[in-house]
Amino acid sequence: MTITEIPALPARHAVTTTDHTATTDDHAQLAITVHQPVEPDPSRPLVLLVHGWAASRTVWHATARRLAAAGHTVASYDQRGHASSSAGQEPISIARLARDLDTVVGTLTTPERPVVVVGHSGGGYAALAWAAGLSAGKGGAGVKRLAGLVLVSTASHGQDTPASEVKMMGSKLFSRALGTPWLGRRLLSGTHGPAASLTVREANRRLFAATSPAVRAACFASSQGMDQRAGLAGITAPTAVITGTEDKVVKPDFSRELAAALPHAELHRIPDTGHMVPLETPQHVAHHVHLLVTAGR
Repeated sequence: MTITEIPALPARHAVTTTDHTATTDDHAQLAITVHQPVEPDPSRPLVLLVHGWAASRTVWHATARRLAAAGHTVASYDQRGHASSSAGQEPISIARLARDLDTVVGTLTTPERPVVVVGHSGGGYAALAWAAGLSAGKGGAGVKRLAGLVLVSTASHGQDTPASEVKMMGSKLFSRALGTPWLGRRLLSGTHGPAASLTVREANRRLFAATSPAVRAACFASSQGMDQRAGLAGITAPTAVITGTEDKVVKPDFSRELAAALPHAELHRIPDTGHMVPLETPQHVAHHVHLLVTAGR
């Protein structure tokens, strides 16, 4: 399905925002923000937003505010080593980030409350690994009903970052270039669509520049050899797979393959949009989360 226009979500609720911290088993401190209505509905699932590499939980701000105003409780967190979260003692890997996600779920919810996980790019890799672990009975704190997945600009395989790019991500020269606004935006021009506004492009640059070179390199290296296809058939939760038609980072064909491999997934294509969907078109993410949560209500 290719989407051009979507209806605005209802905005009937005043929203409160609170900050929390989750501590992982290797002592990473994960910074969390929760947006929710003043009078939250406990019957609705928690919506957990997981950002990608070289970003932070602020990439979800527009999505979270829309969803909270529509009556949802929404949490986002900085992945380890990003923004206000510490790095912990273990190296970054997809499996480690999936365990971090499990820790956040266990910190914010009770075993009775279902969760909808929304993952962008590398956050989607972690979400897939976590969901596959649940289906295989490896839940830890997250052994609870997975109410749904929304996978944005992500894939289950084929993201083998070249060693030269990993090296660049960790270089001081690249970091200095990112710190120069016009040059940094130019270097990252392939991460968003051609119609992205200056505000979007600058927000993207700032997020990338604010991530330490070592964390950037470790994240991009973590997807080398990643292949999660074997676990996809066991993920039976309803899933929305969203891709921008102009995504040059995780090409739309990978999203198409992901949607086809998941038992209950629908693919949604957003025209003229690149990889940074949460910044470029947050209304589309909010729309599909809302539909997934309210289906059948």
